[in-house]
Amino acid sequence: MNIPSLKYLWHKMLDGFLRFPLTIVSSAIGCAVAIYLTEKEFNSVNILPYVNVLLTCVMGIPLFFCVSILTRHYQFDRVKTTLAWIISILFLGLIFYSLPSTESTHNTSVPYIRYVIYNLAIHLLVSFIPFLTKGHVNGFWNYNLHLFIRFLTSLVYSGFLYTGLCMALLSLNLLFNIDIDEKLYFELYILVQGLFNTWFFVSGVDADFSQLDTDRSYPLGLKIFTQYILMPLLVLYLIILYGYGFKIIVSWDWPKGIVAYLISCVAVLGIFNLLLMYPYSKIEAANYWIKRFSKVYYYTLIPLILLLFIAIYLRIGDYGITVNRYILVLLGIWLSIVTVYFISGRENIKFIPISLTLVLVITSFGPWGIFSWSERSQVNRLKKYLEENGILENGKIINEITWIPDSTLNSSTGMHKPSYIQLPDSIHNEIISIVQYLDDYHGFKQIRPWYKQNVDSLMSIHEQNLTYTPDEGNKYLEIANLDPYYQYPNEYLYFHFSRNTKEWIDTKNYDKMLLVECSIYDNQSCVSDYHENNTVNNQVIVNSDTTIPLKIVLETDTLNISMTDLLLELMHKHEEKQYNLPISTMMLDYQQDNHDLKIIFNQIRLNGDQESIQLNQLDFILLYRYL
Repeated sequence: MNIPSLKYLWHKMLDGFLRFPLTIVSSAIGCAVAIYLTEKEFNSVNILPYVNVLLTCVMGIPLFFCVSILTRHYQFDRVKTTLAWIISILFLGLIFYSLPSTESTHNTSVPYIRYVIYNLAIHLLVSFIPFLTKGHVNGFWNYNLHLFIRFLTSLVYSGFLYTGLCMALLSLNLLFNIDIDEKLYFELYILVQGLFNTWFFVSGVDADFSQLDTDRSYPLGLKIFTQYILMPLLVLYLIILYGYGFKIIVSWDWPKGIVAYLISCVAVLGIFNLLLMYPYSKIEAANYWIKRFSKVYYYTLIPLILLLFIAIYLRIGDYGITVNRYILVLLGIWLSIVTVYFISGRENIKFIPISLTLVLVITSFGPWGIFSWSERSQVNRLKKYLEENGILENGKIINEITWIPDSTLNSSTGMHKPSYIQLPDSIHNEIISIVQYLDDYHGFKQIRPWYKQNVDSLMSIHEQNLTYTPDEGNKYLEIANLDPYYQYPNEYLYFHFSRNTKEWIDTKNYDKMLLVECSIYDNQSCVSDYHENNTVNNQVIVNSDTTIPLKIVLETDTLNISMTDLLLELMHKHEEKQYNLPISTMMLDYQQDNHDLKIIFNQIRLNGDQESIQLNQLDFILLYRYL
């Protein structure tokens, strides 16, 4: 085995840079920004511009790699090459400016979701960009296998390099007492995984793909992995999903929303498995079963895809279209297209990544796209609820509350608020859920015309006088005279009583005193053992259920002391939080046989609802004597 010389490694590294220059430059800039943010520890006044540069550079790595492959493989002339680079740089510039640059109430998730979609589309584009012409299916498969193996190899090398560098730093710290900043370990990780891993990957990507179409040397280990590990798992998942479908038919219980995600994952896993096994069905007659299994698999997907559409249809019927549900519907449509394509006898596996890329890109914009359709659906639902309950009429909020932002007031004030409009809990909570969804994903552009006041301007004025960002959705609800918080059928109750600790405690005539502190978790009980003469002969048991007496075990005697009357009196006579109560209201006297006890409660905490109140903390002083 010949060990590569340093000269060879230098030439490979230089060749990788010359073939993929902007890919490596983009990786280097991204690493520099990430290290800068690490050093600043996110204490900068506004880190979003730096984060946007980082995200843009991360997308630039696969995009510039794709452009390099495109221009070299199709032998673009200088004009076409320059145009391709300019278009890619302009596209990254648009991505950068589409991301929010300052933290404000108008920030939503849409720019980041669109970023993820385009990033995924670019990675898919890398998988087929050299094989856009008809045929060359075997070359397409070998090309992606080559990229996949190169990716795994890069991860292994990067992992070992990073581990070795960390061990070296740790050795310097242990052997020479050199102080190593903890941030240095993470910065090394950024450099190794960001720059070294990228450079190593591109340096090993072959420049000539013309020979891949005739390459028939398929790894046997891959066949074993797909045939004996992935395929049995796939069959197991299919059996589980079919079992669930049979359960639906028998019990007539409509499918749950999560089944759509499970079906999507299993379908994608199956398609990935078939892609890995594709060439083995072509090289040996004994492997003909793989081809038959592929067709059978696509037939088995048909009932599952129907089940997916039923589950999504029910969710959309109840709660409208959201970004997640749109993506699931889109995935179901794409799976249907792929299934019909392969069942019809076609075998071009390039269709899978090409069709998915087109579906993602086409639905990422326009009125038919993910974001416009989901926003329109939720705005229409909100409009329907408000109109049906007399809050919105002729496109305007009725009885709109005038908001006067005041820099001296908190976010929850600054508004002349009468009592909120009372709605049924289910409708009220649904309205809040829709407003929160719009706040998270789309913003309030579509509902701003409903309001006479310019809520955005008022929010901007309010933000300038605050050290935090108020909830914009809450303001839209409050101005519409709606409570911005969820309503629950049983109101949650919380009680906290404590006594005045500055009062004297009369211990006269009592022989012993014990301090008991009990915290109760998960509605269980608190058991405390107490020692006397190095033996455990006393025990206190406090239950969360207020109807169960306090149990005190003194040697061989067990005393059950009811606290119910005292707790009820405290809850009825006082507010939920009451401090510095006199001892007389926080005390119990108990006598039984030859035992005389006085219990002085220092602190009592209870919570629950109107149907059930539970103890969660009880601290008291126990005074005791024998009669």
